[in-house]
Amino acid sequence: MQLASELELAPGKRKLIEAALRLTAGGRSFASLGLREIAREAGLNPNTFYRHFDTLDDLAREAVESVSRRLRPMLRRERWLAAHDEPHSVPRRACAAFFAFALENREAFLSALAEYHGTSPALREAVRVNLNEVSAEMAEDVVQLKLMPTLTRETVEEICTQIVLQLFHLSHEFIGNAVQRESLIDYAERFIVRLFAGAVVLAQHEA
Repeated sequence: MQLASELELAPGKRKLIEAALRLTAGGRSFASLGLREIAREAGLNPNTFYRHFDTLDDLAREAVESVSRRLRPMLRRERWLAAHDEPHSVPRRACAAFFAFALENREAFLSALAEYHGTSPALREAVRVNLNEVSAEMAEDVVQLKLMPTLTRETVEEICTQIVLQLFHLSHEFIGNAVQRESLIDYAERFIVRLFAGAVVLAQHEA
């Protein structure tokens, strides 16, 4: 699995990140890893680590950010294409794209899920910051595409935050349960539609 293009990450840096993600995909935290263990998994000399990172937390943050740098533009592109083709298809197509990306980047997502409630404050913050960036861009697209014109920007942002967190946590089940994948996409689509529909009804009552 390649986390980012060769232009973004030096080969040694990429190998170290990929090695760490393989080691943590089974549920281990980044804090439990050793520098030599990561280097050995990557097939590199341990000294190579310090050419690219100061600490293990630095490596973990870079792993999260390198995945986010690819996820966010992909989701935005999918939302805009869906809105151009069939606006009502945006929720389903965006969900399907998110889950497909999670499956393709299994190690990275499983590691991020573990660190979301992990022991490292720095890594918990890194995961949350990147999820916030995903939800902020989702809200921006909903507003720009005029998908929910009757809702305030603040309401859209709150809903998008809930949606991204839900999809993020559902990705664990999507990755691990092939039989349920289509039903999970169905559920996620209904979740999004109901959140926005409920917000519209509430806004009408408050008007």
